[in-house]
Amino acid sequence: MRRLGLVITILWACLAPAGGARQAAPSPPQQPALTFRATANYVEVDAIVTDASGEVVRNLKASDFDVVEDGKPQALSVCGFVDIPVERPDPLLFKARPIEPDVVTNEKAFDGRVFMIVLDGYHVAPLRGPEVRRQAALFIDRYMGENDIAAVVAVGNADDGQEFTGNKRLLEAAVARFNGQALASATVSANQDALSKDRMQSVGNRDPGAAYDPDALSREYMAKQSIETMRRLADYMGALSGRRKALLLFSEGIGIDTLKPDDLMGASVVTAQARTDDQAAVITGMFQPPRTDSQSIRVVEQAMIAAAAKSNVSVYAIDPRGLTTGQEDAVALATGPAMNLAGSGLRDYANPMVTRDAADESRRAQDSLQTFADETGGLALINQNDADAAFRRIVADNSAYYLLGYQSPDLRHDGRFHRVSVRTTRPGLTVRTRSGYFAPSAPLPPGTKPPDAVTEMLRAPAAVGGLGLRVGAAVVKGRLLKSTVHLTVEFRGGDVPLKSSGGLFTNDIDIEYLALDMHGTSQAGGREVAHLQLKPATQADFAETGVRYVTEFELAPGRYQLRVAAREHLGGHTGSVFYDLDVPDVGARPVAMSDLLITSSRASKTPTPSGTSTIGGALPAPTTTVREFTAADTLTVAASMYDNDASPAHQDDLNVSVHTDAGAEVFQRGEDRANAGLTSATGGYVWVVSVPLTGLAPGRYVLGVELRSRLGADRAVRREVEFRVK
Repeated sequence: MRRLGLVITILWACLAPAGGARQAAPSPPQQPALTFRATANYVEVDAIVTDASGEVVRNLKASDFDVVEDGKPQALSVCGFVDIPVERPDPLLFKARPIEPDVVTNEKAFDGRVFMIVLDGYHVAPLRGPEVRRQAALFIDRYMGENDIAAVVAVGNADDGQEFTGNKRLLEAAVARFNGQALASATVSANQDALSKDRMQSVGNRDPGAAYDPDALSREYMAKQSIETMRRLADYMGALSGRRKALLLFSEGIGIDTLKPDDLMGASVVTAQARTDDQAAVITGMFQPPRTDSQSIRVVEQAMIAAAAKSNVSVYAIDPRGLTTGQEDAVALATGPAMNLAGSGLRDYANPMVTRDAADESRRAQDSLQTFADETGGLALINQNDADAAFRRIVADNSAYYLLGYQSPDLRHDGRFHRVSVRTTRPGLTVRTRSGYFAPSAPLPPGTKPPDAVTEMLRAPAAVGGLGLRVGAAVVKGRLLKSTVHLTVEFRGGDVPLKSSGGLFTNDIDIEYLALDMHGTSQAGGREVAHLQLKPATQADFAETGVRYVTEFELAPGRYQLRVAAREHLGGHTGSVFYDLDVPDVGARPVAMSDLLITSSRASKTPTPSGTSTIGGALPAPTTTVREFTAADTLTVAASMYDNDASPAHQDDLNVSVHTDAGAEVFQRGEDRANAGLTSATGGYVWVVSVPLTGLAPGRYVLGVELRSRLGADRAVRREVEFRVK
């Protein structure tokens, strides 16, 4: 099996980001690419400008900005305003939410926002896990546009994440799997240790030594892992050039003071004890309590901030505690033993100094969130209960900003960091931007073989436009426990140039696909070269029909991301599509259905390499990814039906229907089958139905296929595909 270091859901654990990933496709004119042009020493930075009320200022010119690099003023050559619209869902009139498309395409250039949602399980208390889930789901459902993409990373449990996608259902499902697993605060932990030592002293009449935090080393490990996750994710997102990128960090922060020399974890509690008993700070014998290497945490933090600056990633730190006094954990400062031992001369751990230590630790944690945000051009959303206002601010920051460009005076390609500051000459305005950029490193030595473009696209964080692709993947029960994935890729003909050769029109297309599970392991993949050799009669319609590639492979039940990338040889155009794929265990359900395989009466006009199969030979033509037809078309849909209730013997109802945008039924065909022939162990029953579109008015429609067992209303399954008639 082939393994790529690219899946963000496990980057925090062990993988380094894939280097040299291909840049995203050029953005529309109003959204110019934010990439460093090494050959011209050209620098582009984005700047958010707001007035006193926090509203974005949109009417500034180049003369309104002062840009300074390494202390030297720079003359702007570019000053443009980027305004990204927020696209809202457009469901059918009789549907509350849009139907998830069964075909994914890169034909429309990506013009949305990029959100990395990091759920910091190591620094979210278990009791506050539900609040994090609620807030993150709120952001996805209400504030993500239909033109946005997001990913979810759960620090502490890599399997709970989700790769970059625009599918809100998958993102919300990843959020729903999150659980907080933070340790009790260092103050609470050290206080409990002190109380335990008091009991020892009262029994043995000897000093057991000063209290300390027994979890110090675990706390240090968790802090480093959380920050290192952010660093790797920032590096990973560096391949997504051409726009701002927001990292939404849901976390209660890191309570370790990284600005002080290494100290005993829980030393503040020891100090509080020493105020009432000089013996408390004395550690006897050869035992030394664990120390927290705060400086090494600071090094990791600085590396994260540098990576964010390099990749143009802004951190938005969101504290799920909302408005806080910093003393929420004071209830855990147990007071029973000290009260029971009143008059014994032992230390009182319930004194206000210890409560203050807990508040100080909470403040340090919030300070860490503030630092992450300030150093990366983001915001720290702390000590506030209005999540909606915070999320509106995040969307606004990443929707409207200025693009500023200038020629750097430093001509060296040494990879050095250059600090950049931006301000306006107009009074009363606030500017937020990244703190600088990294100069390009030395170019590859002469003769170095460039990386393969197709493979690099498979390593990229998100799909790449350019060479237009449409991808459909239908899952059908296969052999034993695995299922067969029927993959259809269709290329936009206008993007594939042809040359005349020997009376034919030719070109070659490299095609590679990869099915990655949630651990980043490739479970299936293949690479082929499609050799186009079109006759003149076929070439005349090629711009409209394009070309099709069909293949099949097997996967075990689970969640996958199917990545398809291609490059045509003549023009060098490249493109990729990422497809979120769920392979169910159909044998574990009372009734189940495969995905729908669809073809049309016009599908045979698209050139398709010979020898590609349609599952079971059920369809009259290869599957198509076209979802816009004419009233003269006839659709043919195939689906495998499974009923795993062996007894008692019963009938199943099969139904195919077409509904209009308003919900009116304009086509229906039904059939009943005995359940004995539908079990998944025997491969189920393949049902093929022709659906004529004759007489349908232009507009949106839903093709629905349903299997319903007569054993009960709860034993039913339905698949739906939206299509258009033009």
